[in-house]
Amino acid sequence: MPDRFANGFLIFIIWFGSGPGSALGQQRPDLAGHGPSRPAILSEVAVRPQADGLAIDIAISTPLVPTANRLTNPDRLVFDFPGCALQGGNRRIPINRGPVRELRLSQFTLHPPVARIVVDSKVPLDFKLKPAAKQVVIDIKFPAAPVPTAPATPLPRVNPPVEEEHAATSRGSAQKHTGRPIASAARARASAYGLQAAAKALTLPDLQPLEERAEAGDPEAETTLGLAYHDGVLLKRNDAEAMRLLHKAADQGYMAAEESLGILSERGVGMEKSSPAEALEWYKKAVRQGSLDAATNIGLMYAEGRGVPKNPAEALPWLRQAADGGDGAAQYNLALLYGRGDGIPKNEKESVRWLTAAADQNVLPALLDLANFYLHRPASAKADLERSSIYYEKAAELGNAYAQAMLGTIFAKGLLGTPDYEQSVKWYRKAAEQGERDGECGLAIRYALGEGVPVDLKEARRLFTAAADQGQLEAQYNLGVMFEQGKGGPADRAAAEHYWQLAAEQGATKAQFRLGQLLASTRNSRSDRVSAYKWLTLAADSVKESAAALDDLKKTMNEQEIADAEHEVDAWRSARSAVKK
Repeated sequence: MPDRFANGFLIFIIWFGSGPGSALGQQRPDLAGHGPSRPAILSEVAVRPQADGLAIDIAISTPLVPTANRLTNPDRLVFDFPGCALQGGNRRIPINRGPVRELRLSQFTLHPPVARIVVDSKVPLDFKLKPAAKQVVIDIKFPAAPVPTAPATPLPRVNPPVEEEHAATSRGSAQKHTGRPIASAARARASAYGLQAAAKALTLPDLQPLEERAEAGDPEAETTLGLAYHDGVLLKRNDAEAMRLLHKAADQGYMAAEESLGILSERGVGMEKSSPAEALEWYKKAVRQGSLDAATNIGLMYAEGRGVPKNPAEALPWLRQAADGGDGAAQYNLALLYGRGDGIPKNEKESVRWLTAAADQNVLPALLDLANFYLHRPASAKADLERSSIYYEKAAELGNAYAQAMLGTIFAKGLLGTPDYEQSVKWYRKAAEQGERDGECGLAIRYALGEGVPVDLKEARRLFTAAADQGQLEAQYNLGVMFEQGKGGPADRAAAEHYWQLAAEQGATKAQFRLGQLLASTRNSRSDRVSAYKWLTLAADSVKESAAALDDLKKTMNEQEIADAEHEVDAWRSARSAVKK
């Protein structure tokens, strides 16, 4: 499905996605309860043609393995890098090799940080992930079968407001939307989105009566049949016939057909290229009949500059019209416009007002933004924390793993009063079952400490491993301790060094100290001594024991080794400073 929530700043958008970040998102607390995690950096992406496909080389500042999903209609591969910030901003990389059309890189969410790479294709693709130290290679094989040249362009869904790419991941999105429908006068009539769902659900017995109604000039039947030809689920795809039927229905003033033609014109379906001007004409015709979806789409075209000059001030009245009518997508986007103040005066009060309106309709990003907003308000009162937990719980009940993990932390820390470890375990477990790394780490801590569950170090080690392999800093540190001490399984010095190295590279001073200690205790090689000096030096400002350990280490090193170690310290600090900028 196209991006109803835009990649990069959680905006409801019809076709594309990019942007600077959520309006009200702020730094969240680390779910393990030991300070904020710093994001890894996805810095470079290179594409290498191969005889039978292509390889995508991805450079990351710290080792991690992305989650991968295949999506269809249209076909694409989605790779999410949890805990990862995208360097260089959202962008598209044209490929046009075999069935692969382009790569889309985006900052999928900021809170928590998730970088996303989407491979747009004309057919389903096979791939292999090959993670290395600070690189992931995606090896894509092209199919031998002929490649179709015109994949279907599905219409986005408005209700529920969850785009498939978001539903494919457990972070930043709901797996299943169970909230009430978004109320609006226009929804009482058939919409393009509703009829597309009906077209996808058609069966053979439905087809003949539908064709007869369309032949008789019924505009709803014409629109449904046209969308069935476009989607190519039951019928062979035929965009020419789809456009003919949609135009017939639109000529009768049928709103859903006008909406559909606006969407397809924006994408260039049935024409040589996209036609934003034509899309705007069709949308405006639908708006005159009360279409809130069309008003929202016009607002988003101007807000994002999709086919028209970017003009947030022009977007504002269209989004406001749809928001006033009860469209949750418009309400959320209006909140983002006011929150960012991009092209319009910034207005936090209006932003919160419209976020609340969208959240009341269970629009998931609005629930998360409000929860974060109330959690991080300066000198938050208990009333704000209670409101925050209410919104997190609504999002968690919709299946959002991040919200589930946050609830786990709220109950574990006793932010609403005294700690409630049973509730903490309940929500951490739900998040962990979806592979959410902070949920896995939080649950691991409960098993390690016996809070809400019996002590089970083997299970704690398993969960720490799952979270650490996704780049969770606190899990990496704790797992290193367990491997060093042989807790929950055999001791493994090499594994301890590996996980402390991962955490140390992310800036965890306690991991830097433990790694420095470990390397200094052996001094097996010049490399060990230089690395031990580097990490103990970096930890010295925060871990008081580092100074004494560093003094002892210096006694075993020559001047050149110390000079090399100091150079490595300076290089590490420079690299970190560049990343922060």
